[in-house]
Amino acid sequence: MQNFLKNIKLICTILSLGIISGCWDIKEIENINYVTTIGIDYIDDSFVLYAQLLDFTAIAKTESGKTDKTPQVWIGKAKAKTLNLAMNDLYASSQERTSWSHVSSIIIGENALKANVLKVDDLIGRFWEIRLTPWVFGTREPIQRLLTVPAFFNFSQRNTLAQEPIEAFDQRSLIEPVRYFQFLSRLWEPGTNILLPSLSINSTTWKKDEKEDSKMFIDGAYIIDEGKLLGKLDNQKLLGVRWIDKSTIRSPIVISHQGEDAAVLSLESPEVHMSISVINGLPKYHFHIKLNGNVIETLQKVSKRKMESTAEEVVRNEVMNTFQNGLTIKSDIYSLEHLLFRRKTAIWKELKRSNEPVVNADSISAIMVKVNINHAGMKIYPLK
Repeated sequence: MQNFLKNIKLICTILSLGIISGCWDIKEIENINYVTTIGIDYIDDSFVLYAQLLDFTAIAKTESGKTDKTPQVWIGKAKAKTLNLAMNDLYASSQERTSWSHVSSIIIGENALKANVLKVDDLIGRFWEIRLTPWVFGTREPIQRLLTVPAFFNFSQRNTLAQEPIEAFDQRSLIEPVRYFQFLSRLWEPGTNILLPSLSINSTTWKKDEKEDSKMFIDGAYIIDEGKLLGKLDNQKLLGVRWIDKSTIRSPIVISHQGEDAAVLSLESPEVHMSISVINGLPKYHFHIKLNGNVIETLQKVSKRKMESTAEEVVRNEVMNTFQNGLTIKSDIYSLEHLLFRRKTAIWKELKRSNEPVVNADSISAIMVKVNINHAGMKIYPLK
């Protein structure tokens, strides 16, 4: 009898587990507002917060995220003295619970960058629900308009440059995309200048059914030093960055011969070594850059060696010109001071104590470039 009662109790206990182990507080996806992009601006001494919401239920109904209808997007906007107060103002009319755990990009307006980068950093860094992996951009465009720029083929905004920048960078490397944790780490490193990609809108390149179809693109970078915005440089003034950045996958250059375009090369995966020598108490920097390349297009009959030597000259000039462009906004564009800080700390400290400029127009003493063309494709002219 006792065994029978024990068995009954055991059966009841097992059956009850199926009831009490349920996820009673689980919320369906349609009952949560998922923020995918945050926009931050600064207007009239107040922060303006933008929150982009996407309809995840519509995306989830298809395997690819593509729908037959134009994807819907909602933009929330709130203004307050602090970012946290602006965030709380959004809750008042959000209708459902708002989740910030799916934020994949953060767009900071130029006015906010000028006002105080550190205040922007403080809220995002402290708020536990926002992860450290979103992509970070600066912009001069109206943020509300930027957040409504569509992707191709009725895909959602998850397929735009703001949320998937790495694919475009792999094909045409210039300004490396920056994740928030990278932004944070570089912000506090002595002598480090951050190149924050500048997001803009291109309304001329693409058309849909003969109508202009706006798309996002990177038009340059904002240069930030220890939380202070130094200025912005466009892509043409930053061409040398791609040859110093070891993350560069490939990037094209045009080489000339006798005053005319001769060929287009694709240069890949730079190997960069920097060394420092100290002359009269001042650091001098030596660059050694090695690149492999392919011939993409030939327009004149030019030898392989001539192509390589001309490409070396182009790279050398671009690296120096970009360095000089940085100096015009008092920027150490290649973070040479940080290199000195790591390798020759005593000299760095001495220069800081004496208020001597750590980097000036004469800081780079040599740029050695070696280009090796590995592949010429279908050769119109023989490469020798």
